[in-house]
Amino acid sequence: MKVSIVRLTIFAVVGMMVASVPVFAQSTEIMTDEHIANIKSNCQIARASLSRVHANDAPTYVNRNQTYFSIGDKMMATLNSRLSLNRFDASELVRIASEYNDLVVQFRKVYRDYDDSMTAAMNTDCLKQPVGFYDKVAKARESRKRVHDIVVRLTASLKEYRRAVQQFEIENKDELSTGVKP
Repeated sequence: MKVSIVRLTIFAVVGMMVASVPVFAQSTEIMTDEHIANIKSNCQIARASLSRVHANDAPTYVNRNQTYFSIGDKMMATLNSRLSLNRFDASELVRIASEYNDLVVQFRKVYRDYDDSMTAAMNTDCLKQPVGFYDKVAKARESRKRVHDIVVRLTASLKEYRRAVQQFEIENKDELSTGVKP
């Protein structure tokens, strides 16, 4: 009798511990047999599409990364340095350029995450692991959206810098045209 009470108590404690462990759903959508069959039947097409997208994204990333770096390093930094050396207040331009450079660093990280998630999806056998394949494609899609969001923010930052340069030109029109600061 005493042994059964101890067992019952242990069972109850273990049951409460298991019940209190948080569960995180990967997807709100329940994977049906029909959905799994659909993934398997379109497996080769899906893998080919992923490969094409991945192959097209690689040179785009390289080109954008080089462009973003060149704009920040060769244009913004050079202009900001020259203005500061000539004793102009370029603090707003420096602030925007700093934020832009932070975004470029984020772009590189987010793209690496996207590339890793695409590679993981492409390396998953959709015939043997259709649910895992689906989840990895969904993760790659989310990662690609984050890349897009950073690109939008970079574009906005470039526009902000351009407006700040135009405002700087208006405010310093006389000094810039004569080359003499009052």
